[in-house]
Amino acid sequence: MAWWRRILLTAGLSLLFTLSAQGYASEEMPPEESKEVEKLPPTRAERWRQKRKDKSKELKSPKKQFWESYLFGFDQKGNQSLEDSNFWGFYPRIDWIARGSGAALGFRYWRPGAKGKVDVMGSAFYSYRKYQHYDIYVGMIPNRGKKIPHSSFASDKILRLADVDYKRFERFKLYATARYRYKPEEKYFGSGPDTNQEDETTFLLEDSLFGVTTGLQFTDRIAWTLSGGYIKHRVGPGRRRSVPPVGEVHDEESAPGISNSPDYFRVSTHLIWDRRDHPRVPHKGFTLSFGWEKWNEVTPYNLYNFHQWGGEARAFIPLGSKQRVLALRAFGVNSDPSPGNQVPFFLQPSLGGGETLRGFDSYRFRGDKLMLLQAEYRWEASRRWELALFGDTGTVANQGERISLNSLKSDWGVGVRFRPSRSTLIRIDQAFSNEGAKTQVRVSAVF
Repeated sequence: MAWWRRILLTAGLSLLFTLSAQGYASEEMPPEESKEVEKLPPTRAERWRQKRKDKSKELKSPKKQFWESYLFGFDQKGNQSLEDSNFWGFYPRIDWIARGSGAALGFRYWRPGAKGKVDVMGSAFYSYRKYQHYDIYVGMIPNRGKKIPHSSFASDKILRLADVDYKRFERFKLYATARYRYKPEEKYFGSGPDTNQEDETTFLLEDSLFGVTTGLQFTDRIAWTLSGGYIKHRVGPGRRRSVPPVGEVHDEESAPGISNSPDYFRVSTHLIWDRRDHPRVPHKGFTLSFGWEKWNEVTPYNLYNFHQWGGEARAFIPLGSKQRVLALRAFGVNSDPSPGNQVPFFLQPSLGGGETLRGFDSYRFRGDKLMLLQAEYRWEASRRWELALFGDTGTVANQGERISLNSLKSDWGVGVRFRPSRSTLIRIDQAFSNEGAKTQVRVSAVF
């Protein structure tokens, strides 16, 4: 075959093959059929996805009621601790405002001021035994940021030196205080370590305080305070009918101040060195504190002038881990009256109750001098619960007498503490002594 015929044949076959391929493709997938493939109905999953998308466009936030709005805001702020819940600065509380008061219902108020402005704190409580407590603080108050400061209903007692969290308050503090307390069933068994449980009497004690306190934070660990104020007292018959009032059993010799109820101008100073890892729930570290008080009588009797000093040490030793802690406490107080003067019986240091000798009645032992030793083995069974095995021992002595180890009063017991946050919400101690078993319920740690 001629060469030109081969070229024409080859070109013709190539053209025929190209046209055939295009025709086949157009027959296999015409444009109309392609469009129909795109219009195929969606799958079931796609239909449900589209329904959820359409419904989400129609959703509206439900209208919240007052309490729902408050709780929603509470949750958003991250205040997961019950003790921090408040209503416009009012913190509802159930507390024990004094030894023997029973549970008291009330509130605390806290309004922290901005930098350079004053803080305001107050409280009002009434117990089922008709004890009352009202106070207000105004000024630069020791606190940790915006958190409500610790409460200490016995803040004028040397026995509670380390119960205030000095560790994180600002360098300088200055505030005024006004307080009123009404205690209708205070116990008095007599003075000294050898009183009998059957000698129980009761008395009414009212007092009002107006004072000023200043403080200085030297370092993160060392703080000093200075207080001065006027204190007015009124002593009367106890309101409990099952035991006699103190005036039917005692006179001025056995219960100094029972008939005169002296008023005072008091000056006090406290110094504390705090090495605890956390003041409310310590697992390691220690505190050393010292306090001195001068009670100058402003009533005309001139029979009850005295000064009082005390020291305390607390130590917290982890036993292998922070879950197991040995807590130790040593405390002592000495009251020194002026020549020819006495310490009023209702101002004498005392032992007994939920903070000191837990196996004895509140205020079971009173005296001008006091010594107390306490030990607890604490085991955090879980993040919220703590179990404890404890022992307490201590004694008192009258003026002119020495503290005698032969007169020590002791108890032991077991306890359980509920701690939903980094503080004790409720503490229950079952204590045993030679005067029987006592159940102590409190809303704070013993130390």
